[in-house]
Amino acid sequence: MIMMRKRKLIISGLLVVLILSGLYIYKTGNVTTDASKNNYLAYIPNVDDGTVSIIDTSNQTIVDEIKVGESVSHGIAITPDNLKLYTGDLDDGKVFVYDIKEKKVIKTIETNKRIHGIDISPDGKYVLLASGALEVDDKYNYIQYIDTEIDEVTKTIKSDAKSPAHIDFTKDSKYAYVANVMSNDISIIDIKKGEIIDSIKVGIMPNEVEPSPDDKFVYVANVQEGSISVVDMAVKKEIDKIKVSPGTHGVAVTSDGKYVWTTNRFGKIVAIIDANKREVIKTIELKGEPNHVSISPNGQYAYVTDLESNKLIIFDTKTYKVINELEIGKQPHEIDFAKI
Repeated sequence: MIMMRKRKLIISGLLVVLILSGLYIYKTGNVTTDASKNNYLAYIPNVDDGTVSIIDTSNQTIVDEIKVGESVSHGIAITPDNLKLYTGDLDDGKVFVYDIKEKKVIKTIETNKRIHGIDISPDGKYVLLASGALEVDDKYNYIQYIDTEIDEVTKTIKSDAKSPAHIDFTKDSKYAYVANVMSNDISIIDIKKGEIIDSIKVGIMPNEVEPSPDDKFVYVANVQEGSISVVDMAVKKEIDKIKVSPGTHGVAVTSDGKYVWTTNRFGKIVAIIDANKREVIKTIELKGEPNHVSISPNGQYAYVTDLESNKLIIFDTKTYKVINELEIGKQPHEIDFAKI
């Protein structure tokens, strides 16, 4: 009896040590979780029903939904500290700042512009808004800064390019790249100066840009010609164009820089490009209309939104197999992640 009690005390002590060291493995349902590993939520704006779907990436399930308005902007941004989310109402010029922990809107920002793209600099200092549409009109040619410390619009840039859609940044947050869907070019913004300092001609109807992890190249998804432009940032010039499939709309680069994932709306495929060879090495047919793609922070999964089926389709990045499909809202677009 005394020996049994000693064993229980030893086991209890070991459990305490494991828990305090962050190495305790516990089970919830059929999922085994390591408490030392980070977990993420994925946030996806559903344009036509004005909601944001929230997905738990540990078990690939829908856990919540945010109601924004009648419609919601195509882009979405989360601060690097995982505390705030920025979403917009697309046509009415409002950006909503959402407290992720408190699960509530803490501020509404009036921009007086259309809000298509919403992207945040890696240092978290600025959210940039793009006002583009599939029309040629001066009112769609604006880029705005939100200072995340005060959550106010602090700068508005009138672009000479037409209809800026989506934006991405260099890793040091010094420069932003803007895809201009109606002028077939990308703009380069000096973030500190708050000025457009250059533009580079690419393919027809560039919708999205994605820099390589080393910032040497920028990959541009050209919708109208179904291609990916490869831009060499040392010479600021398109050096190659990879033919993919009709309607190349979304682009994402793996963290090792070896592969470029693309979504092709009219061709109804997801295509994977070998970045070194600059050629398509895998195509995956879908029944719907693949829209945007993002790679999960751990690199294991590719999240693809489907406009036609209103689904989120989750791929294993090693096997290219579909591991889950989730019905979310109407016309899902970009994907961003918050660590929990």
